[in-house]
Amino acid sequence: MTEDHAQYGTYLFTPAQFLGHPTVFPPKAQGKLPVSAQFIVPGLRLANKDRKRLTQLAQKCGIDLWAVDTKSAQNERTKESATLFTLAFYVSPASNEDKNGEVAISTSRLLVERFLGLLSFFAGTRLSFAHLQATTIGKEGHYIGVLPPAGRASTPPTLVDFPDDVSNIAPSDDVYSALFWLRRGLAERDPIETFSALMVCLQIMARHIVVRRGASITSLVRELVVSRLGASPQLFNRLWKARNAVVAHGNLPITPEVVLELIGLKIEAAILAFNSIKLSLGMPMDEPPLLAQTCFETDAYIYLD
Repeated sequence: MTEDHAQYGTYLFTPAQFLGHPTVFPPKAQGKLPVSAQFIVPGLRLANKDRKRLTQLAQKCGIDLWAVDTKSAQNERTKESATLFTLAFYVSPASNEDKNGEVAISTSRLLVERFLGLLSFFAGTRLSFAHLQATTIGKEGHYIGVLPPAGRASTPPTLVDFPDDVSNIAPSDDVYSALFWLRRGLAERDPIETFSALMVCLQIMARHIVVRRGASITSLVRELVVSRLGASPQLFNRLWKARNAVVAHGNLPITPEVVLELIGLKIEAAILAFNSIKLSLGMPMDEPPLLAQTCFETDAYIYLD
């Protein structure tokens, strides 16, 4: 196996370790490059009944999926639970065969981002991956593996709250973009970055749900928040005033008072962003998945100095 390094966000285990040969790997196919992406999701516990639904979700991610495999794992030092995923799929090979490793890791990252966006949504909290290892076939049929650098993170145990049927869920590109920002907004410690990510998610969903040609983003978000999601006009005004301060719109500064306001508003923004995705997917607001209570456990004053 050859080793390469790529940049990643969070990790559970340290140091980085070889995850072994993938448990599932696509057979050779004409004009296709077989790839298996292995990665660890810290804190995630899965029931046997969830495995079929996981395969269905992975098939929604816009990749030529061949198979999905999962295995329970544990951090030997902290005893934290985790799940090891293997997603086997096909991609178009690079024009230069020497670049197939780069194609494998870049496509694996996109697939994992989309898959974890959906999985985080159903868990109601942010899920991160660790040790993304992509494996493909190189010259003369040899395996090529791409390993990440070392790192670590501590993550509370997570249970996924699936609805009874996920087979009819078909996220659009807009929803995937919103999930991208929702996952980054969930469980962040910095209230400004948290709020910013959640408002980007809400704005994406406003353009997706409220179809009104030529309308300003302000009016689109107002209609989504007040008319479609049932929030009060006063809450919208508070959210939008804070949003304008964060993005430096209208010469409104970010003050300590704004930061304190964001600590409460980020929870409201998370609920609205979460519910806007449920609305787009045709899911009842009062049924699973729901936001986890641990999403915003943070010190209110940690970044005020």
